[in-house]
Amino acid sequence: MLSLLHRADLWVLYLVNSDGANPFLDGFMAFVTDFGFWRWPILAAAIALVLCGGYRARLLVVLTLVSVLVGEGINGPLKHLVNRPRPHEHLANIRHVARSGVQMSAPGPVEKGRSMPSSHVANNVAFAVLAGAIYGRRGRVAWLVVMVVAYSRIYIGSHYPSDVLASLILASGYSHATLLASRRLWRRLGPKWMAGWYCRYPDLLPGLPRPVAHGDLTS
Repeated sequence: MLSLLHRADLWVLYLVNSDGANPFLDGFMAFVTDFGFWRWPILAAAIALVLCGGYRARLLVVLTLVSVLVGEGINGPLKHLVNRPRPHEHLANIRHVARSGVQMSAPGPVEKGRSMPSSHVANNVAFAVLAGAIYGRRGRVAWLVVMVVAYSRIYIGSHYPSDVLASLILASGYSHATLLASRRLWRRLGPKWMAGWYCRYPDLLPGLPRPVAHGDLTS
């Protein structure tokens, strides 16, 4: 069974990385997945949302930051524990695609494997989960970004499909857990620390009804 899954993993990897490659996708996927470029626009957008946005926008920034930090505490140790080399580091005939160009893999010994899980995918999943929870249907558009980023990580030869799938499941789990813990913390501390906001948003998420206490129930 494991052998079959491994072969399927490799088949999808080569299908995306080699068989489905073309010059346009090389440039586009390298651009999409280049965090060195995107970090500053993302930071600027986050600051703008905090300074100029409404309640939903600020909540999205704060919860995404918390979820990403939680993810770093999980994903970093997992990378070292799993110690899986990236495809372009130890497989033959893998195209390593970057904004500087395309190089064919030169397999060799890898001291530290960092393929599993993918932080790129995990961080975008965290944002999509929280955007959907806060903005509803409009926020779920963020999943389109997740799909593009996930595909790009396979396309450029940095991750196996199984890395991407595992990252999606893992990040969905801890992002939902972050949201649940934040709502419970808000119900406990919100009335004391931010009473005005709590009166407007008693369940933290906009649009949800106020929780009904047992003493408020009527027959």
